[in-house]
Amino acid sequence: MKNQKHGVKYIKKGIFIFLFFIAAHVSFGMDLKITGKEIEVFCSPEYNRALNFCWDLSTVGIVKLNDSNAVNAGLALGSVGTVFEIKGFAGGEIALPVSIPLFIGLYYNYNGLPEYENHTHSIPLLFSYKGERAGAVLGINSRFTSFLGEPPVFEPILCVSLYAFIYKTDILQFKIEVSNFNDFTYNNLGAYFIKLNNIINLNKRLSLINEIELHQSGSFTLVSNFYGISYHGGVIFLW
Repeated sequence: MKNQKHGVKYIKKGIFIFLFFIAAHVSFGMDLKITGKEIEVFCSPEYNRALNFCWDLSTVGIVKLNDSNAVNAGLALGSVGTVFEIKGFAGGEIALPVSIPLFIGLYYNYNGLPEYENHTHSIPLLFSYKGERAGAVLGINSRFTSFLGEPPVFEPILCVSLYAFIYKTDILQFKIEVSNFNDFTYNNLGAYFIKLNNIINLNKRLSLINEIELHQSGSFTLVSNFYGISYHGGVIFLW
């Protein structure tokens, strides 16, 4: 019970910080306008050492506000081994009123295995730097996990992501990233992804996504072990 109260305090602080920056935007007289909309649809087959074959079909919607702010949400349905899995998220990010590309984002994320009554609720607060050629994300995730009807267990977990563009043009881009989270999954610090991402812009409305993701377990040191590999392939529609 004490653990859960600490978790509620973390969440309240995160929401307060996020709302503070929204209020600051309004105070500066910024009128929020929709400047872009996109939908991503992709399939993600995966192999890992624990469960062999997994997969999911995902969709993500993004609404951009004044180009630099965004509201997004997503849903993924699939299987972990032979067990049905559902994942989803919703949230947004805003640009901070500074001269460099800094952002703050607050999200809600859910991972569930209904057959085992396994439910994971995550509320990450993320600070991002988005440079032209490289970027980083640092934040804290308030995670609540319950299993077979037991009371939820709270864990504060550090979120870290580092990425760099290997090649970037208006048509083609390659990006490499090391992270312990993505839109649908927030792991412990030692369970991280190494990603190679490719986007091909066919025209102003349609792009192709290709991503290979290596899953590691252990730590960020030489004792880290290979856990699995997944592929994400799909399309992005913009209008």
